[in-house]
Amino acid sequence: MSTLEQETQLSPFQRYLRTHFHQDDADLVQLQLEAQAAGLPAISIGPEQGKFLQLLVALTGARHVLEIGTLGGYSGAWIARALPAAGRLISLEMNPRHAAFAQGQWNRLGLGATATVISGPALATLPTLTPAAPFDMIFIDADKETYPDYLEWAIRLARPGTAIVLDNVELHGRLVDQAAQDLPHVRAMQRTMTMLASDPRLVSTVVPYVDGLAVTVVRGRE
Repeated sequence: MSTLEQETQLSPFQRYLRTHFHQDDADLVQLQLEAQAAGLPAISIGPEQGKFLQLLVALTGARHVLEIGTLGGYSGAWIARALPAAGRLISLEMNPRHAAFAQGQWNRLGLGATATVISGPALATLPTLTPAAPFDMIFIDADKETYPDYLEWAIRLARPGTAIVLDNVELHGRLVDQAAQDLPHVRAMQRTMTMLASDPRLVSTVVPYVDGLAVTVVRGRE
């Protein structure tokens, strides 16, 4: 669901929070409007998650960030704006039209030197990033059926202390809906959640807000 569509479905308290803490500026509003006009899917994160990512960059001191799933570049803009002058965001996007749109938006926002899109299937491009690793923070928001593989790659490209954020882990209630348990993307997310909860390499939790945002930190070597 796009930020624009979310505006009509907010509770009074959510409207208050968006007004005071989670508000898009004119450039981000323009990005979303142009994405809508270009026919991109209306499935980007909202400003709540964007602000959370921005704060996480600041709290962790991240300088080198990986994003799996670019779409129109909205989430990447939040991340790139929070990076220090020498910081770098690498974002992976399967759809070449979406990748070109996002890079154009980042260039318009003055983020072109900080944020770069790599176009192609993420499972093909992730192995090429080994020389660029480790990343300080990794954000996963792409096709849900591949989340277990994305999480495994994220751990490989991480270091002790790397924060990994996974969006949409609740699947709008389908994760725990017994009628949906046979759906491939639900099964994949169940495997992902089991991994987050039990993998000894990770310390994880889920923020049960806006379809569930999972956050995990890679443990130190023992």
